[in-house]
Amino acid sequence: MSVKKSNNPIIAEINRHFVIRYEVVSEKGTKLIGAGKYKDLVGEELKIKHFKKVLEGGSQVYTFLIRNRLKIKFHSK
Repeated sequence: MSVKKSNNPIIAEINRHFVIRYEVVSEKGTKLIGAGKYKDLVGEELKIKHFKKVLEGGSQVYTFLIRNRLKIKFHSK
């Protein structure tokens, strides 16, 4: 099965340079998610805010805590 290319250049840029790992506090372990499905996890407004911060910053790891139940980390590749 071939991989479908993204039409959105921001999503492609995030996927090219970062691994997105999230953890639900009440569950055990972490899960990976792609930038295309990130909106389903946090919503459109937070997606734009997080992507903007990650792309403009120069750090290797970004951590976002949402409502003390969801922990999201962007790890630079």
